[in-house]
Amino acid sequence: MKMWRLRQALLLLLLSFSSAQTDPLRSQVVGGHEAKPHSRPYMAALKYHNGNFDCGGFLVAPQWVMTAAHCTGTYRVILGAHNIHRDETSQQVFTVKDNYKHPYYYTDNEIVLNDIRLLKLNSKATLNENVQILRLPKFDRNLSDGTPCSVAGWGRVYKDWAPKTLYETNVAIYGHRQCSELYPDLNDGKVCAGRPDEPEDAFKGDSGGPLVCDGVAEGIVSYGNPCPPGVYTRVAQYLDWIKETMRS
Repeated sequence: MKMWRLRQALLLLLLSFSSAQTDPLRSQVVGGHEAKPHSRPYMAALKYHNGNFDCGGFLVAPQWVMTAAHCTGTYRVILGAHNIHRDETSQQVFTVKDNYKHPYYYTDNEIVLNDIRLLKLNSKATLNENVQILRLPKFDRNLSDGTPCSVAGWGRVYKDWAPKTLYETNVAIYGHRQCSELYPDLNDGKVCAGRPDEPEDAFKGDSGGPLVCDGVAEGIVSYGNPCPPGVYTRVAQYLDWIKETMRS
């Protein structure tokens, strides 16, 4: 299981990628197109204090950002961004007050479990046309094969080029049974998206970014093989933990 952090540019460029099976999905987008500026106002960019971009995330409450547990840095969180290399007037910048990875997050060379993290910001975001909350599922449910979704991120598109602006593309849910043939560790806390027969449509969003289906955050970018489908943390599986953590 190769991680998306160092993936191939499907049908375009052969990328070098790590032989370690659990490299986190840091920064590798493939295909897609530039998003309309601020059309995804829930997106968060997680940057190190030296300014380097590391992971994506998304706003789920005025003071809470969700991302992947394998995003482990000490971050500044930027909301309202389109070009993450500019100080745009739309941007709101925060530090992280409290950091909660799932208590049963686990990864080794063969498996990744409970890849979800909540970041409590040092203050509440100001909600406006450029900064908005992304809805979470209301109850635990499984998405049917073929459900249309989308992903977005600021990660690398080709081996030597990463966009400064947000990129996006459409993907479809890939059935759990079929996907388990590719990922034997697949469980109820995971969902697959992307289709092996449509690599040109496979957009690999940054780690921690949302899989959005009908305006709801159904997944979190987690890991994948060099070709689609990829694996996302299934948000609906963790609703109780999310609510309990945010209440605390």
